[in-house]
Amino acid sequence: MIDRRRLLAAMSAFAGFSGARASAQDRFPSHNVRFIVPFTAGGPTDVIARIISDAMAAKWSVPVIVENKPGAGTLIGTDAVAKSAPDGHTIGVVITAHVINPAVRAQMPFDTVRDLRGLTQLAEAHMVVVANPSFPADDIPGLVKAARTQNEPLAYATPGPATATHMAAELLQKMADIKMLHVPYNGSANALTDVLANRVPLMFDVWHSVQQHVREKTIKVLGVTNATRIPNAPQYACIGETYPGYEANSMFGLVVPAKTPDLAVNALSSDLIAFVKSPGFAAKADAFGMQAVGSTPQDFDRFVVGEIDKWKKIASDANIRLN
Repeated sequence: MIDRRRLLAAMSAFAGFSGARASAQDRFPSHNVRFIVPFTAGGPTDVIARIISDAMAAKWSVPVIVENKPGAGTLIGTDAVAKSAPDGHTIGVVITAHVINPAVRAQMPFDTVRDLRGLTQLAEAHMVVVANPSFPADDIPGLVKAARTQNEPLAYATPGPATATHMAAELLQKMADIKMLHVPYNGSANALTDVLANRVPLMFDVWHSVQQHVREKTIKVLGVTNATRIPNAPQYACIGETYPGYEANSMFGLVVPAKTPDLAVNALSSDLIAFVKSPGFAAKADAFGMQAVGSTPQDFDRFVVGEIDKWKKIASDANIRLN
């Protein structure tokens, strides 16, 4: 007669062995992971992606490869992610253009909300309004007063049209009820050169790009576009302190195809969030003028929807459109 206790013990051991074997076979990620960066190699977004990919390669014990697919205001790279296999092995790096493009483009090769889902918001960068030292104001109330009293529209530079900095300026104009003249450049460098030379009095840009000039007192900060003050320069007030509700962020996040299963999304986001919230990543992000976030997939998806809605209204009011 079979000993019932021995039979149950044998069945339990076999189940444990089978479960361990299945776990090894079903390990996720199970093969190479691609991080698609919508910019050329070497910039801050690319560097941050490589920091994360190196950490995840060690965590997942599979190669994590960074692929650079620049062009069309980040659309080429993100489209490649949207159309990739939804198996969790292709991850897209996105920036603020991810939420601005749907607001300013009538046609896109993918639907930002329907074709993609979030893993986590990695970080946000502070943006600032800066001015030539000769500008007759030192803060946002002074800027608004100057804009209202000058005969000609007050000119401001940005690194390009329909960028986060441009939209931040449009939001300020709407909330302060002023009108300024946008002078777009192809990147920050030329714009900064003209502000330093006082050919254009004002500029909206990311803090990391201008902070050295601020320290050298060749330009001055009038206000911060984010909801929080800059950690390493808390003396500069946020625009929202003058106009409650004002907020414009420069963000960095990770997305996957929308049909990626929840199990894969949860597994990926759990590891990514743990790394993003680590002191090591926070220190590296800070070196680029960024602050680590590490939001949940659900929170990041809600953030994306809210930002698209916000910028659609601003773009419509300001008649901002890109082909």
